[in-house]
Amino acid sequence: MEERRNIYFLSDFHLGVKGKTSSLEREKKVVRFLQSIENDAKQVFLLGDIFDFWFEYKRVVPKGFVRLLGQLARMTDKGIKVDFFCGNHDLWQRDYFPKEMNITLHREKTKEFVFNGKVFLLGHGDGLDKKDYMYRLLRSIFKNPFYNAVFSCLPSRFGLWIANFWSSTSRGSHNKPRQKGSTIEEPMTMFCKQYLKTKHIDYFILGHRHKVIEEQLEDNSYYINIGSWLDESPYAVFDGEKIEIKQYDI
Repeated sequence: MEERRNIYFLSDFHLGVKGKTSSLEREKKVVRFLQSIENDAKQVFLLGDIFDFWFEYKRVVPKGFVRLLGQLARMTDKGIKVDFFCGNHDLWQRDYFPKEMNITLHREKTKEFVFNGKVFLLGHGDGLDKKDYMYRLLRSIFKNPFYNAVFSCLPSRFGLWIANFWSSTSRGSHNKPRQKGSTIEEPMTMFCKQYLKTKHIDYFILGHRHKVIEEQLEDNSYYINIGSWLDESPYAVFDGEKIEIKQYDI
C-alpha cells in the first residue's frame, strides 16, 4: 500500500441546502471522494460549513447525513486524522464529533500548522473582515453560552425554522469585495496581507467565499480559497512538496 502522505482540504458542502435530493446527491459525491483518498490520505481538514445548519443538543444531533458521518468514522478508524473547523453555519458543536468519530474540533477562527517545514494558516474564513461589524456582533451572540442555552429550550421545529431562515440569508453575503476608491478590496486577501506583517505564512487556506481563489501574496506566500461544493467539487491537496487545487468529477 502507498505510504499515506497527502493532506486534503475541503470546505462548504452545505449539506441540507437546495432540497433533499440535491443535498443527498452532493453527500454521496463527497463520500465517494473521501473513499477515493483513503489509501493515500494522512490527514483531512474540513474547513467549515460542511452542514448548512448544525445545532447539537446534549443528547440529540441533527437528523440525516449518515453516509458522511459513517465515512468519517471509517477514516478515523483507519488511522486518518480528521480535523473539523466550525464554520458560521455549523458552529453549534458540542462533543459528538470528538467522542463518536474521533474528529478534532477547532472552534477558533484560524490556527497555524506546520507540515514538512511549510507553515499553514487554516480556518473557515468567516469573521476575518474586521469592518463587517454587524456580522461580528451576530457571531458573538451565536457563540454566547447563554443564548445557546435559550435556543436549545425552543421547540425543535421552531428553532430549526429560525435557523434555516438565517442560513438562507447568510449564504448571500460571504465576504463580498469592498469598493475603496478605484480599487476593489478582497477582505480575506487584506487579512492575509496584514497577517504577513507579523509572521511568514506559506499557505493561507480558507473557505467561506464559495469561490476558488489562488493568489500569490509575496514570495513563497499564497492565499488559497477552496470554494464550495454547491456547484462544483473543489479541493486542495498537499503532497509534502507542493499544494494543488483540483476538482473531483466522478
